[in-house]
Amino acid sequence: MSDTLAPNVAPALNPALDRAALGQTFRASGRMHIPTILTPESAIRLYQVLQRETPWTVTLNKGSDFLDIENPTPEERHRLAAGAWERARTGFQYIFDNHRLSRNGEAYPDAAHYFAKVVAFLNSAPFLAVMREVTGLDAIAWTDAQATLYRPGDFLTLHDDKIGGHKRLAAYVLNMTPGWRPDWGGQLQFFDARGHVEGAYVPAFNALNVFRVPAPHAVSQVTPFGGFRYSITGWFHAR
Repeated sequence: MSDTLAPNVAPALNPALDRAALGQTFRASGRMHIPTILTPESAIRLYQVLQRETPWTVTLNKGSDFLDIENPTPEERHRLAAGAWERARTGFQYIFDNHRLSRNGEAYPDAAHYFAKVVAFLNSAPFLAVMREVTGLDAIAWTDAQATLYRPGDFLTLHDDKIGGHKRLAAYVLNMTPGWRPDWGGQLQFFDARGHVEGAYVPAFNALNVFRVPAPHAVSQVTPFGGFRYSITGWFHAR
């Protein structure tokens, strides 16, 4: 992808989405993959912001303690990852980089930053109307958002998103990673009652994954030879 800075256009929906087909897919399986969700110029601009203009923080958990660690050294980052790998043997665990954009649908705090446009787009009437239409979830009223970056070694173990302080209806992952190879890991995986993987989405560029909550799922570990997995993630909520 070109290193030239893209125009600072706001995120915009691709007008050519086949909403009827997407709705059929979601109603049949409770999840869907929407390629080319944004217009090309706005997708490139969002990718560049994630790659170059995001103040990342390492986020992880130690049991019920949820930690955010700013600016670790490479050696500290490796120690944090090694501890997370060990804890993942016996319980729910995650480690990746994030940057909170909006917890409760409120505006991004820096109105001059491109992320203010992202939060406004995700909570705009046209975008939420399309999400209600294709999911059939008429109660969708607002969305939260965080930027995420999974580096080699990062992961998110099995969980179902049932726990939360709001009325979560569906989760979303706005994939913004060009050139990903399937053997690099970092896949959004879904599991059946026997623990088998019944489906998965490979990281992609300019694609939106949406799935109904609750659903057992995980993000498989990015391999040591993998790349950087960028996305915007969150949930669609009812009032």
